[in-house]
Amino acid sequence: NRTLFLRSTEHFESPTASTSPRLQLRYRSAMANPNLTAGYVFQPTGRELIHHYLVPRAGLGGGIFPGFIEEGVDVLSLPPRELPFRENHIRDYGEVWGFFFAVKPAGETCPTPGAGGCWVQYGTEKPYYGSEGGREAVAFRRRFAYRYTWKGGAVWSPTRWLMKEYRLNRDAAAFRRAHADPEASDVVFVVHKVYRKSVLPPPADSSSSDSEQEGSERSIVLKRRR
Repeated sequence: NRTLFLRSTEHFESPTASTSPRLQLRYRSAMANPNLTAGYVFQPTGRELIHHYLVPRAGLGGGIFPGFIEEGVDVLSLPPRELPFRENHIRDYGEVWGFFFAVKPAGETCPTPGAGGCWVQYGTEKPYYGSEGGREAVAFRRRFAYRYTWKGGAVWSPTRWLMKEYRLNRDAAAFRRAHADPEASDVVFVVHKVYRKSVLPPPADSSSSDSEQEGSERSIVLKRRR
């Protein structure tokens, strides 16, 4: 009876509708067709990425919804524009986004440039707790901005490319108690969301929901394209 939820951001003309209707697909149907119905896109919150992907991947319970996060892509070694973004994750005004299981965590400082640029961390690290009132963080989020490098990295030029890194806390008690694969200690439990915002924002849509709101405990959320 597990259900995969989809959230529609399509505009409805009813002036009284403050939120869009929610459509449901059976879990097995979604498993059989990870691309889902044309017009729907993968837009989970950070908490959903942690609980439905990183936690199951570490053997801490739950099941992974397959086919939505790319494997085997070294995000840190490629310019963002060369990453394999899904066609339905590329929109007007230059907007694009994608999700990738990480080969390794990003560094805090710009490494030696190898592809004409690098990811630079900004802001503070955000902890995620396992339950309300929990005192131990089960995961963390860091934010990065991509910078072009010139003359051996001496000059940085800003770009519109951004990245959010979600990683499990290996020091958490739940992680230490897990009976995961014997080689789990060598596996990196990290997801990178790489994205670029639109140059001009689309018209305001009162029926849209903020996909980056991260307080949700619901199942994986997918949004319908405009």
